[in-house]
Amino acid sequence: MSDDTNNILQRGLNNIQSPFSNFIRAQTTSSLFLLVATIVALWWANSDYVSTYLNLVHTPVGFFVGDIELQASLKHIINDGLMVIFFFLIGLEIKREVLAGDLAEPKNRRMLISCAVGGMVCPAVIYSLFNWSFDSQIGWGIPMATDTAFALGVLTLVRKHIPAGLLAFIVGLAIVDDIGAILVIALFYTQQISVTFLFTSLTLIAFLVAANYAGVRQPVFYIIVGVAAWWTMLQSGIHPTFAGVAIALTIPARPLLAPGKLLDKTKNKINAMQKHEGQVDVLGSRQDHDQVQKIREYAEHASTPLRRWEDVLDLPVALFILPLFALANAGVAFSPGSFIESLQHPIGLGIVTGLVVGKLVGISGVCWLGLRYKIGSLPKGINLHHVIGVSLIAGVGFTMSLFIATLGFDAQPLHLHSAKTSILFASVISATLGLLYIRFVATRGCS
Repeated sequence: MSDDTNNILQRGLNNIQSPFSNFIRAQTTSSLFLLVATIVALWWANSDYVSTYLNLVHTPVGFFVGDIELQASLKHIINDGLMVIFFFLIGLEIKREVLAGDLAEPKNRRMLISCAVGGMVCPAVIYSLFNWSFDSQIGWGIPMATDTAFALGVLTLVRKHIPAGLLAFIVGLAIVDDIGAILVIALFYTQQISVTFLFTSLTLIAFLVAANYAGVRQPVFYIIVGVAAWWTMLQSGIHPTFAGVAIALTIPARPLLAPGKLLDKTKNKINAMQKHEGQVDVLGSRQDHDQVQKIREYAEHASTPLRRWEDVLDLPVALFILPLFALANAGVAFSPGSFIESLQHPIGLGIVTGLVVGKLVGISGVCWLGLRYKIGSLPKGINLHHVIGVSLIAGVGFTMSLFIATLGFDAQPLHLHSAKTSILFASVISATLGLLYIRFVATRGCS
């Protein structure tokens, strides 16, 4: 139906839908949802309704069939279930970046990987120095992580002052950072391992790899086998987020139909339809309907399952899963006294110094060395001043840092409280310093 035949209600809805759709898909919107969820969690945990907050996140949810009963707290369902979808999306982004993004270029890849490794190792070392010989040493992985959503949201606030490639640079940096965090979770934040379940999970993932190689494209197949691989990985003792990434790497990334053939086949089909007299009637004519469906099939074969899955999951993860994770995990009850005490604790000192100083020294220091000794190169239009600003913003460790803190200090509530308080404080400081640096220093440094 053409626009001129739309009734007044349809035209009014279109006028509302278009700007609303643009708002929902904007990068700053996902960051806004995450920020609002964090503020709500902090308010709720420090209000007179704190008991309702605790009851909600610890409420058991599940079902039973006969003698079989499955249940877990809402918090565990979010952390061990829904967050696997978030890591699955990260896995898709990792695969795409390696095959066709910034990580596909050797010079860019070397620089990004070097900077990311520096940005992980330096904060971990700083944290370890503050917590050496204490039982809180297990939290060394907390300041390693960067929150991609918040970091991009912060950068978009100064978008007009930065080159376009800087957003892509921090995405690539965060992706390599996420790979490191996932490996740390799988290797160092796992308790007891069941070899039988682990072998079963890895066998199922290998089966998905073989199916990809054989040309299997049906989403239902990957969903069913993927869920089985996730469940067996969960039972093995290794955190299921590793399964989410591993399964994502098995999703087909190549089209069945080459782009050139898509154009040829589509043109031939449209030319055949145009030879018939009258307009195309997809409702009344079965033949016209089949022809249009065939064009749709060509288009689907020319795209990749990996891209389609990314498109499908991007908004639910950004607008639902991550805010829900923040709501369940960011609720920290504190008073001015406990806040200062948390920051003075070795955990707090290690996290704040690691995220704010460690990220800055690790990323920008390695970048300077890489440029000096020609280890790699920066994307066009980006200089060391921009990287310093990005390394400050990379100290926003929110989501991944909270996740690792929950794994490391799940049985130590006082340590977990100190860790959460410090992560929030360090993230605010890092975002503020990064914004100020890019706004007032980086722009002058490249002028």
